[in-house]
Amino acid sequence: MNILLPGQYPRSEALVAASRDLDRERILPADLEAVRQHDIESLKELQKGFSYITTGFFEWQDLMRPFSTLLQAEVGTLKRFYETNTFWKILEIHSQQIPAEDVWDIWIQRNFFGSGGQYKDNPLVFTLPFLFLFKEYSNGISLEHIADILVKTALKLSKFPHKLICFYEPTFGWRSITPEEKEMGLELIQKIKALTSTPIYIYSSFFPLEKDLKYIYSLPADGYGIDFYANSLQETLPSFPKGKTLLAGIINTQSTLIDPENGLEDFLLQAVNYVEDKRIYITPNGPAELLPRAIMDQKVKHVKKVCRCPD
Repeated sequence: MNILLPGQYPRSEALVAASRDLDRERILPADLEAVRQHDIESLKELQKGFSYITTGFFEWQDLMRPFSTLLQAEVGTLKRFYETNTFWKILEIHSQQIPAEDVWDIWIQRNFFGSGGQYKDNPLVFTLPFLFLFKEYSNGISLEHIADILVKTALKLSKFPHKLICFYEPTFGWRSITPEEKEMGLELIQKIKALTSTPIYIYSSFFPLEKDLKYIYSLPADGYGIDFYANSLQETLPSFPKGKTLLAGIINTQSTLIDPENGLEDFLLQAVNYVEDKRIYITPNGPAELLPRAIMDQKVKHVKKVCRCPD
């Protein structure tokens, strides 16, 4: 049993303040970068003992925004991010062209490794928006083209050693997904799995999965993420596929309260009746950036203690 932090991690108050100061020309870019590097290093320290770590994506506004530069898209109007108080901006995409190889490689370097690329050989988790999330927050692009973009991005990332790719998809349980959409989601994962041995996980959040659970488990991914604040263990784990990894969303990102130790222990004792201990990653139940950095750090430390994660 271990812990995994997919997606973006919250920025510290110091980094938020430094970003604001740079916008108002009160500090230099180098000053902001120094604060950002401090956030990256402290997050790395927090993740000691984890099988895969995240760099935090501190330069990302959301999971979609980096694709605006890759696809030369306009950043458009705001749209509520599912049923949260957060808003994402819609990408207005006017070209269906596939970016040139050199453009893509530079984009990967800039957005996933940051300055220096010091993590290229280390075990890292990368998070990408899945098909339906991407479509929900973009205009002017077909599902087929989104699938091509995501497959190519995943394959480029999988060329680096010791990596893990999480596709984040909150649409499950939120709206009806058509049979055609489901088929495209299935084909997307099949294409990636046919060409790489890099583990591929599907990570959901927010909504009850009862209507989509059979489909989610049919996707040929290596693991599946479940929000256990929206779903019960008894309804989701008895049918959990054998040999797959569970991303157990039990770190609550919708409340600042620290969950009771006995509640977490009870969940884990029950979960190992359905999924092997070594195939369980404890994760946030939703986007970690919804919480302040200090609170999220406390929650991760608390769970490390409960699950006796190695330091």
